[in-house]
Amino acid sequence: MSVYDLLTYEIIPQEIPNVIRNCSKCKRDTAFYCSEKFRVNSNQKMVAVWVIYNCTHCEGTWNFPILSRVHVNKINSELYTKFMDNDKETIWHYAFQFTHLRKLCNEVNTNIRYELREERLESKSNNLTIRFYCKYDFDLRIDKLLAEILGISRSNLKKLELDGMIMLNPNINIKKKIIDNLQVTVAGSI
Repeated sequence: MSVYDLLTYEIIPQEIPNVIRNCSKCKRDTAFYCSEKFRVNSNQKMVAVWVIYNCTHCEGTWNFPILSRVHVNKINSELYTKFMDNDKETIWHYAFQFTHLRKLCNEVNTNIRYELREERLESKSNNLTIRFYCKYDFDLRIDKLLAEILGISRSNLKKLELDGMIMLNPNINIKKKIIDNLQVTVAGSI
């Protein structure tokens, strides 16, 4: 164990996931990338909002539906302004909605580049505590990330878990996807 035994990691995606779906212009399944723009249409007081995706081959578009025929009074005014201003953080929030994207696409490429921003704090504990923060839904397994950080194999990590040396808070399976505010405690030294 290092001198520092309280670590926090912020997981920062470096790109938006691409999707695979049928392109009406290419007449085949192809990759689409997020244009990082909203399309907002209104018909009197009813509003529809999409995130625009572009085909990587022909630049044809696909609109990922966010809101459909919602009365303008039922939309938070701050959120509506973000839609109109193409707010990057809001677009990224919707672009990481993997469950919704999977329903509308053939495939979602969740193997994206990310950066780990680390902060180390000293503690008087004999345990190593790691906290994970991620602003967006991430399709990254806890065991994969933890093995990378600890510098051990996944099989050694599994052995530590079976020996009761690794505890997750909230108590979820180590093979699940990483969630915001996850805390992992490793008892003793590795």
